[in-house]
Amino acid sequence: MNKNLGLLLSGQLVSQIGDKFHMLAVAFLVLKTTGSPAKMGIVLFCSVFPGMLLGFISGAFLDRYSRKAIIIGADVARGLIVAVICLLFYLEALSFPVLLAAQVLISACTAFFDPAIPTIIPQIVEREQLPRANSQTQFVSGISTIIGPVLGGLTVAWAGYLPVFIINAGSYLLSAGVECFIRLPAFERPASNQTKIVDDFVEGCRYVYRRSSLVIILVMVGVIHFFVGSIGAVVPVLATNLNGGGAENIGLIQTCFGLGTVLAALYISLRNIKAREALVLFGSVFFIGLSLLVISGMHLSGIRIVLPFLFVFLVVGGLIIFAGTSFRSMIQKEVDEQMMGRVFGFVSSVGNISIPLAMLICGVLMEYVPHSIILAASGLTLLPLSIISHHKYMATLAGQDQQESVA
Repeated sequence: MNKNLGLLLSGQLVSQIGDKFHMLAVAFLVLKTTGSPAKMGIVLFCSVFPGMLLGFISGAFLDRYSRKAIIIGADVARGLIVAVICLLFYLEALSFPVLLAAQVLISACTAFFDPAIPTIIPQIVEREQLPRANSQTQFVSGISTIIGPVLGGLTVAWAGYLPVFIINAGSYLLSAGVECFIRLPAFERPASNQTKIVDDFVEGCRYVYRRSSLVIILVMVGVIHFFVGSIGAVVPVLATNLNGGGAENIGLIQTCFGLGTVLAALYISLRNIKAREALVLFGSVFFIGLSLLVISGMHLSGIRIVLPFLFVFLVVGGLIIFAGTSFRSMIQKEVDEQMMGRVFGFVSSVGNISIPLAMLICGVLMEYVPHSIILAASGLTLLPLSIISHHKYMATLAGQDQQESVA
């Protein structure tokens, strides 16, 4: 691993673990102080909603200004916001509206930070190493998802909320300090006084629209995130229908899902998938659909032992990482450096919109349709969609290559 990638991953790991600390503490704090699940839901919604909107325009800033400065600035800003929360909590002056506003601001910073990571990677690693580097960022995310909530929960239980907020503020600032040492090669940027941000955004939309292969990849991004959201909505209902405690089953399923993401990311980092990204992407989506059919079939057949379901969720977690690593690498290889921020801004927003939308739709559907039927329908949708999309993508690439050779 080169030094710059190591610094980027280190900063990302520290920041994301602190972030998981923070979200768990905020959720429990709101629930404990207000006694209102609705208010807890509002806070969690405000933690993602700004990212849905700002992701579409944050990419224009990433293409116009220094990406290194943006990730450092985002981490510093988040660290200072959480530091204010620490101070207000210590002074017993932290109110629900203030906490809500803080979550909105943190989410706005994250909308610039998250899409910046995949835009920086092509600047610091060789083209053939992109899948491996992307898998390492996914490995970091998986590790933080597994250990962050566990450590956060233990810290809240043993020491209270203030230490969690202090750790989170420090993690953002430490991440910013690590990122200061990253060295990025210069590339040509548009002069900031020649175009407006809105014009850059429109140009990015046109760029994506003109490249059918990118449109297909973005559709896959939406599909993957949508069905991740669907799984998230179905798991609590499924867990309560299996032997044992519902809460315990949810924890086991989430742990196995997270373990699958870590193992898959580790595998890709050791065994590069270069030149096979398209096959891995569409193949992973196909097998995700097959896995959903297996889960549905097991439940409909009367299986209530949790162990076989854990194995399938471990596989699904791994498949999602294979798919995510592949589409990031495909975009990084296909998109011009000057447009990378805008395209990954679109990717970020598509993902941020798809997951809560899926949770909402599935939540409503489960009032009328058994969850096993929803899983079966999802699987039956993904199987042909992955095959058709792969055929369309390869045909589009062949057409683009033919046009370039003629030109």
